[in-house]
Amino acid sequence: MRILFYLPTVTPWWFDNIVVHLIEKLAGAAEVHVLAPPLWCNTGVGPDQLGNAARLPDVRWHIVDGDTHESLRTVPSDRQALLDFVHVIAPDYTICRSADAVTPASFPGTVVSIMEAGAPPLPIPNHWVIFQRDLWHHGAMPELSAAERLQIDAGFGEAWSSLNDLFAQARAFVAPREHALTKLGLPADRKVLVLPLEYSHQENFYSIHHGFQRNTDLIEHIAATMNDDFVLAITDHPLNHLYVDNREVLDIISALNGRATLIDNSIGNGVITNILIKHCDGLIVQNSKAIYAGAFFGTPTLRLARRPTAPWLCTADTLVSFLDGVRTGTAPVASRADVRTWFGFHALHELIDPSAATAAELLDRLQRPFAAERLVAGQASLASGEHILSAAA
Repeated sequence: MRILFYLPTVTPWWFDNIVVHLIEKLAGAAEVHVLAPPLWCNTGVGPDQLGNAARLPDVRWHIVDGDTHESLRTVPSDRQALLDFVHVIAPDYTICRSADAVTPASFPGTVVSIMEAGAPPLPIPNHWVIFQRDLWHHGAMPELSAAERLQIDAGFGEAWSSLNDLFAQARAFVAPREHALTKLGLPADRKVLVLPLEYSHQENFYSIHHGFQRNTDLIEHIAATMNDDFVLAITDHPLNHLYVDNREVLDIISALNGRATLIDNSIGNGVITNILIKHCDGLIVQNSKAIYAGAFFGTPTLRLARRPTAPWLCTADTLVSFLDGVRTGTAPVASRADVRTWFGFHALHELIDPSAATAAELLDRLQRPFAAERLVAGQASLASGEHILSAAA
């Protein structure tokens, strides 16, 4: 069996904390190849990463260091040459960290993307991941039988109740809407739309899948369409606080003269955004995982992205229809039953701790996108207290 790791957009942190563990586990069970460009724009594989992986036996490294290696992050300038090379390797499975979803789809064998596992407000570590067959397909779930849905709901029941109790007891979440909004500096007599911004650093090549690659363009688009019945409450991405000069965003917000405001969430733990989503009238996302908090708190949501959204999330199709639905109170929201089932499916079936997963588990996930036995294992992990969600119980 051959497994290819295709890593054009892996960052050093991702490689050292996530991918190297997956390579190490699978190298003992299969012929493992790693295909990546050299480090550029904080993506690819550099000398430090190769040094950290030097202990791994029998890994075949292919560092694509030609003049056009930068293009691998989005649209390879010589796609056919890349495809020809991968066909020579002939992997049975390819594990991708790539913003380019088109080229890997033509690789031989089965292709999965390594994606962030976060699904707020679940407390999931930032180094846990999922294998996803369809890049950024938010809310994706297999066709489940009635028995499997019951199995998920039962296995996740205690953690689900504990999670709901947590927010039913937290003062900021149970406060009256007017009090919560006033405390955040927002007017309580207007419809409040929450906009969590995307990471806007040059290393985020995944922005090609956003409806708007620039946060400034997104804000201007929304502001040009909404009237004075609305106010836009904006939270910044935690990494923007650390690495991005956001003066242009601040200037645009200032120019909107109170129609938009930036809410301080620089602590970076997501709590402020969750509080806003709980108390606001609508949520606008591109590819942000905040979409799951919208479903959890029953907040009407618009997704402006070039990737698919599962129907159960009930997201709006256009900004105009979304604003109309929020204004009239007719915007649909996800059903509580579907929200519970998806969160249970995600928690019991999808989560991977790269440092703890076994080769057998990883191979099984590559071979079988869904396995009912995995639900049983997830439930056992949850009951043992070793599962991360046990912290919510």
